[in-house]
Amino acid sequence: MQITPDEREEFEEFRRQKKILEIRRLLRMIDHTLLKQTATRADIKKLCEEAREYGFYSVCVQPVYVSACCEFLKDSPNVKIACVVGFPMGENKTETKVFETKRAITDGADEIDMVACISAVKNGNFAYVKREIRQIVKAAKGNPVKVILETSLLTRDEMVRAAVCARDAGAAFVKTSTGYFGEGAKAEDVKLLKQTVDGKCGVKASGGIKTAEKFREMTEAGADRIGTSSGKEIAETLRKGLQ
Repeated sequence: MQITPDEREEFEEFRRQKKILEIRRLLRMIDHTLLKQTATRADIKKLCEEAREYGFYSVCVQPVYVSACCEFLKDSPNVKIACVVGFPMGENKTETKVFETKRAITDGADEIDMVACISAVKNGNFAYVKREIRQIVKAAKGNPVKVILETSLLTRDEMVRAAVCARDAGAAFVKTSTGYFGEGAKAEDVKLLKQTVDGKCGVKASGGIKTAEKFREMTEAGADRIGTSSGKEIAETLRKGLQ
């Protein structure tokens, strides 16, 4: 049975619409990120505008810019605001991280991206790691907490044990990297974290994800969320596939 020209055109349009929906789904996984200390208010405004334009899940910023993001996104409730805590080293005292978290939520943050205490992980003090994460989760008052493990600095065993701490302490996500140290996100690490948390929390890949190819690599490895400062470039590359 032959397909008529009208049927072929209808089928091609169906395929195109399906691809559009898939691209929207992928872009919705992005935390559009700007954490440089040289970032200006104008840069943050542009970040928010891009997140709105491309349909990203959130913007991820330093604490000093949470209030500004609330202002820039006041008419865009679908774009969430994520704030880093203990960034980028993770070596603050727990009470300092708790204060940062409470202030970020007060200022309007929807999500918290905290850096775990890497020295505690290296010392094998996982009771401390878990206790600290639990306190941050409590301070966030129901807002999702992502725990940055800085995977490039950890052994596989340390990665697994730290991820278990985050999962069991109530974190919404385990996250690979700050982007400040080592290689950043690797597919093998994302797969290991995905297996470890076993669906009880999400996995966020971040650090060095600058191209659509790398983005795809992370999503195919099992990442549920992607942190990147190259969201616009990735979105434009994905959209070109429609042409």
